Amino acid sequence: MLKKLFFPLLAALLLAGCAGKSNTLDITPKIELPQQDPMIRGATVSVNGADQRTDQALAKVNRDGELVVLTPSRDLRFLLQEVLEKQMTARGYMVGPNGGVDLQIIVNKLYADVSQGNVRYNITTSADISIIAQAKNGNKQIKHYQSTYNVQGAFVASNQKITNAVNSVLGDVISDMAQDASITTFIKQNGQ
Repeated sequence: MLKKLFFPLLAALLLAGCAGKSNTLDITPKIELPQQDPMIRGATVSVNGADQRTDQALAKVNRDGELVVLTPSRDLRFLLQEVLEKQMTARGYMVGPNGGVDLQIIVNKLYADVSQGNVRYNITTSADISIIAQAKNGNKQIKHYQSTYNVQGAFVASNQKITNAVNSVLGDVISDMAQDASITTFIKQNGQ
């Protein structure tokens, strides 16, 4: 009787231990939306995203002598494209094909540099995002948004702590994008 209970219980514990060791980070940054611009009257812009990072990892961590590669839960180019679409819609633009201005949001860098010893960890996360606005008249504007975030603590840099650091730096960049009206100014001057 004891054997019948022991082996299924042992198997369940082993599976539960494996399930908890995901190498995927749930990237869900805080999305800040800008104020609506009453001067925009239904102008259309197109939005697309690109990821130009050479390595798709968000972090590489040495855990128990093994290098663990951590990747995002969703494609970052689509995540940031969605953010930019929401911000442009909040400003008063319509998002669709054949707009007066084409916007491309590019992930140049998003990475968490993680170091940890026996007692402390250090996470330095940096982001570099560009928005290229290309008007039909040939004019072009490129804006760069960069941010760095650092956190230190005791013991181990868990996946959740790394996720929080990445979400924080990405949230800062998104906030900067929401507060910057230069893209809107460019669209008003070139796309309407």
